[in-house]
Formats: sequence, structure tokens, C-alpha cells
Amino acid sequence: MTSCSTDSCNERRVVSVTIMPQKYLAEQIAGNRFDINCVVPPNSNPEAFDPTPMQFVEIDRSEAYLCVGGMLGFEVTWMERIARNNPDMKIYDTSRGIDMLTSTHCHEHNKGEMHECNVLDPHTWSSPRNVRIMAYNICRALTELDNEYADYYKENCDRLVQRIDSVEAVVSSLLEPCRGTAFAIYHPSLSYLARDYGLSQLCIEDMGKENSVLALRNRVDEAQNSGVKVVFIQQEFNPRQVETFARELDAEVITINPLNYDWAAEIINIAHAIAR
Repeated sequence: MTSCSTDSCNERRVVSVTIMPQKYLAEQIAGNRFDINCVVPPNSNPEAFDPTPMQFVEIDRSEAYLCVGGMLGFEVTWMERIARNNPDMKIYDTSRGIDMLTSTHCHEHNKGEMHECNVLDPHTWSSPRNVRIMAYNICRALTELDNEYADYYKENCDRLVQRIDSVEAVVSSLLEPCRGTAFAIYHPSLSYLARDYGLSQLCIEDMGKENSVLALRNRVDEAQNSGVKVVFIQQEFNPRQVETFARELDAEVITINPLNYDWAAEIINIAHAIAR
């Protein structure tokens, strides 16, 4: 025990996040001051993920939770319970201050009637411009939790923002000539990238489910009229319908991972795929 330093013997403080891109951002800013617990593991779908008992234990150890915000399925389903079970845990919205997109969502009302409502699109991390805001939000949260190290968090955040700025410069250079270009994607996780760089995103799924044959035909016709040449599929979804869709268009299918921990490399790869 005499050889064990104070830092290594004492358990570090824990903050939880929902997805891996948040973990990347939080770890860059937190440095060695906090352990960042990511609830939704790699290769899992955050729209439908249910945490295990052990994951709840990890959340319970956390003194704060950094939400994505918007209407991400996991957070819609579980955050109320997490907050209720941990009344002393602070909850921060990392998308605060972002100009949020809305989409139409249908759900079944009483007596089987379908009801439409507008919901906030949660996929904010797909755009470098939004990620810069998320970084500042995470910095403010950690500073509030650990104000003694405010300068440390600011220095780390400034370094991270420089990295985000360089990613944005690459993405802008690749996508500026592509303004007006349409791409298709199974689940609409690149909405903010499309908005911020003048692209058009065509979604293949129907409210989180596979399309009927007729609906898929209509999507194909829309994509043909828009000149779609690339179709994205996220690795957590079944590619069957996407492959059918792409064959009808003679388009290229590209598997992407917007939930990649290496957020910067993934966004640049996606921009390259759109630009080629």
C-alpha cells in the first residue's frame, strides 16, 4: 500500500453519457479528473437499447449524466427512471443551444387511432458545428462539478475545439462542391450534417420500421428523381432492405458508424463518401 499513490488508490469520480461520440468529447475535456461511463455500448442501437442491471450500477455511481438531448430512444425510455433512482445526480443536456431540427413522429393513440407529433431530432453530433457546441456544454458541466479545476477543463476544451475546427475545415472543403447533392440512408442520423452543408438526406426506414413494398417503391422513385448515387446503412441495422433499394438505383451501399468513438475520423469518412 505504501507504493500506491493517492490518485491511483482513490476511485475517480464518474460521469455517464449515452453514446460513444459523447464519451470521446467528455474524455478529451475531463482528462484524468473523471471516468466517463458510456451506457450504450459499441454496435448497439441507442434507439432501442435496454441497460443491464450492471449498467444501472455504473449509472448509479455517477454524479452527473450528460444527455444527448432531443428524442433519442434510449433517453426517452429510460432518463425519467434514471433521474428518479438518482435524485442527487445532476443531468445536463449536451445539445443545449443547438438549433434543433424537428421531424414528424407517429404513435398509436387510444382506440387504435394514429397521432402525429413533431419531435426533436437527436442526431446532433453528425455536424462539426454542433459538436463544437456540445464540447462547450460538456466543459461547463465538468467545471460546475469540479470548479477547482476550471482552468484545466478550459485548456482541454480549447484543444478539443481546435481539433473540431480542423475537422470542420476538411468536411467543408469536401462538401462545398456537393451542395444540393442527395444521399439516402436507412435511419436518418445525418440530418444535421445535411442541413449545415446544403445536402439532401432521404430516409429509407418508416418511423423506425422497414417499409412496405409500395412505400419502398415510392422511396426508390424519389431517390431516382433526386439523383441519389450513395446509400448509407448503419452497422446496427439489418441491411436487407437497403440492398434492395440500392439495386433499384444502381447505387453504392456504404456501411457507416455515426456512433463511432473516433467521431472525427468517421465524419470525415462520411464526407469523403458523399463527395466522391
